[in-house]
Amino acid sequence: MIGTVIKAELRNMRRDRMNLFFAIYPVILGGIGYFLVPYIEDNTPPGDPWAKILAMFFILMTGYIYGALTAFTLLDDKDDSVLMSLKITPISVKSYVIVKLVVSFIFGFIASLAVIYGTGFLENTSFGIILLVAITGALQAPGVALIVNSFAENKVEGFVIMKLSGLILILPVAAFFVTGWVQNLLGIAPGYWAARIIELELVPSEEGSAVLTFFGGVAYNMVFLWLLMKLYVKRSNI
Repeated sequence: MIGTVIKAELRNMRRDRMNLFFAIYPVILGGIGYFLVPYIEDNTPPGDPWAKILAMFFILMTGYIYGALTAFTLLDDKDDSVLMSLKITPISVKSYVIVKLVVSFIFGFIASLAVIYGTGFLENTSFGIILLVAITGALQAPGVALIVNSFAENKVEGFVIMKLSGLILILPVAAFFVTGWVQNLLGIAPGYWAARIIELELVPSEEGSAVLTFFGGVAYNMVFLWLLMKLYVKRSNI
């Protein structure tokens, strides 16, 4: 079933220019970052965090973008009565949605790895840590898709909610400026956990365990996704 959904997603990308733009956006983002991050680093005072913050933001954006892409394909399915049609097939609507969310995670994970390696943001980081960043960053994708579809009835509302959900990308950036217990409050943002691992790698003075942060992030995101899924199922009556 996953293979079938992946093929359908690729067809949607080719058919809809907006979806195609979202699909190639990480490549554009990585290309910009490849030149912009070193430029900022070379033209700011030593110790200035903005180049690191920008690098982190580009990595986090990748998972978010694929979440937005999946959100709009689910809204398309709703407008085209695909979800309604599935109710009379052996495949449950809930299973179909879950598979699409898994596919969004897979795309986000692959794209995150491509952006990290293509831009060299974490060039001195081990492959194991990069995997942790890519996994936690890609977990944003199903979360964004569920947030948009839990509250939007159509693509117009979806755009508005997607823009509002973009605020969750600001909280991880704030982690560079706060310390102590206050920083833990930022964990409500799904992308915080990937950002924290990145911060531990980019800022040597930071104390903490990337592995423990990873497991904490996976646990939090699983609970977050479970709650969002329950809300989506209830509001969509599937």
